[in-house]
Amino acid sequence: MQITYLGHSCFVLQNAGHKLIIDPYEGGAFEGFNLRIEDYPQAIDGVEGVAVTHHHADHDYVKPFSGAKVFDGVKSIGKPPIELIPGFTLSSYRTDHGPGRGECSAISIFVEGKRFVHLGDTSSLPPETETQVKDADYLMIPVGGYFTMGPQEAAKLAKTLNPRFVVPMHYAIKGKSSLVPHTLDDFLKASSGLNVLIINLGGSKTL
Repeated sequence: MQITYLGHSCFVLQNAGHKLIIDPYEGGAFEGFNLRIEDYPQAIDGVEGVAVTHHHADHDYVKPFSGAKVFDGVKSIGKPPIELIPGFTLSSYRTDHGPGRGECSAISIFVEGKRFVHLGDTSSLPPETETQVKDADYLMIPVGGYFTMGPQEAAKLAKTLNPRFVVPMHYAIKGKSSLVPHTLDDFLKASSGLNVLIINLGGSKTL
């Protein structure tokens, strides 16, 4: 299977000919946010499922995927897991986005015997959610600060959650996104002891 990073909190998971996109963003939705998922046509072509952690424009741009099935993470909290598209089973858990920022979720995705956990715009996790998302194979975690955890907080939480691999996301990218103050390098300086999987913007890894 393959994972592709489209910047911000957006990933495409592909397995056995099926594609799921997580937290697609609307390009130019905010000042300083110059990413566009349309710049990655090969990655988004054929997407069958969309997983949305919460309803902000930089995370729930479903318009380009009108024929896809949508998993609403916030509305699915507490509900049984569902197979959204063939081979992809999803469930969601409550997270804290911070004061006045609305509801948010973490989404768990089981595919090909691997568990991916995407933390959306998490500022912190309730204790029960920490238990529910521990020991994932791949933890996608925001590291850029301001709207979410910063590098130090993210590294500390990642060590508590004990995934096989940590996949950093939601960080500043020069010329593309200045919504948050911290960069990938800032997180890497704080990530001693973690197995960090770095996926460059627009790049893919075979897992």
